[in-house]
Amino acid sequence: MEEMNRAMDENGRDSHQTAVSLARTLAAALPDDPRWLEPRAMLLTGHATITGGESAADGFVVQLVHGARSAVAVVGRPPCATIAAAVTGTTGLTPIVTQAADAPHVAGCLEAAGQAGWTVERAILHLLTAPAGRPAPAADPDVRLLMRGDSLAHLPAGLRHEITHAQDFAPVAAVFVEGRPASFCYPVWTTEGFWDVSIDTLEEHRGRSHAAHAVWFMIDLMRERGREPVWGALASNAPSLRLGSKLGFTAVDEIAVVSRGGWVFLSGGFQDA
Repeated sequence: MEEMNRAMDENGRDSHQTAVSLARTLAAALPDDPRWLEPRAMLLTGHATITGGESAADGFVVQLVHGARSAVAVVGRPPCATIAAAVTGTTGLTPIVTQAADAPHVAGCLEAAGQAGWTVERAILHLLTAPAGRPAPAADPDVRLLMRGDSLAHLPAGLRHEITHAQDFAPVAAVFVEGRPASFCYPVWTTEGFWDVSIDTLEEHRGRSHAAHAVWFMIDLMRERGREPVWGALASNAPSLRLGSKLGFTAVDEIAVVSRGGWVFLSGGFQDA
């Protein structure tokens, strides 16, 4: 029995190593640029499940359900059954990211599989090209990395869940007001050269440049690590597009997001209250 268990453990390790090796090979085959940020980052986590083909030409699906993160990326045009299987059992907040040209294939596959409620939206990708968007220094702005001992009890349940779990895999910048964190910025996905900007500010503290200070704190930190920010916003999200422009970001590309309504990448157990 002991030898059998040892053999099973070794087979499991070999299988995991093979999967990690394939993920790294596929990541290396995709350019490190904004339009491939999510699928490359998912592949580089070491926790992704890959189905379909074994090259972009064949088409493949990357599924990441690890910790609180839940997302699917479709590269190319893999078989419809592969796409449908990847979203079966995922939370309704789990998005599918894909290239704009491949979005009709993804949507058609979901419809053919009887999966209702999916919509396709354009996501506009921006790079920082006008650093004049940096805000003027506030009077002693209290912005730093969030620490585990910092209380989040005052946050709404959904945001508290998001920020708590973001700390498991990324640095989180926070602006503190009267000793309590009020605005946050962190990278959901990170590759060798890029990171995507995720921000949120408590409603009662919006309109005071707190988000800008949190974003620039994180930009400076990530630049020390050789990574540039990518601002992604749905074409329908006018406030996010305006804020990105105000901070100095310029549209450079777009991808498609296929979702079942409102979505978040950190979706495990998400409840808004």
